[in-house]
Amino acid sequence: MTSFKKWSDIREEHVARAGGEEELIKTRRMIEAYVHAWHLAERRRNGGLTQSEVAEKMGVTKMRVSQIENGDVTSVEVLARYIEAIGGRLELTATFDDGTYRMGDATAAM
Repeated sequence: MTSFKKWSDIREEHVARAGGEEELIKTRRMIEAYVHAWHLAERRRNGGLTQSEVAEKMGVTKMRVSQIENGDVTSVEVLARYIEAIGGRLELTATFDDGTYRMGDATAAM
C-alpha cells in the first residue's frame, strides 16, 4: 500500500491555503503572461534585436519594453505593437463550441 494521497482528496485544503479559486486563477494568468512574454523576448533575442531597438520602433522607452517582456502587457494593442516591432503580426481567433472564427490582423481595427 502506498502512502501517497490522491490530489482530489487534498485539493480543497490546498486551494483554501492558497487563497481560494479566484487567487489560483489570478496566479495562473500571471504565470502564463510571464511565460508568453519570455517566449517573445527569446524571439526578439534570436532575431538579433535589442530592447532599445524595439523601444525605438514602438515609440516607447527601453524600460517599457522590459516591462512587456516581464508580462506587464496592458492591452492587445501594446502586444500587437511589440510583436510588430520584433517582426511578427498578431492575429486574433475567436473560439466557440462549434468552431473558430479567425478575425485576422489584431491591429487592423486599431
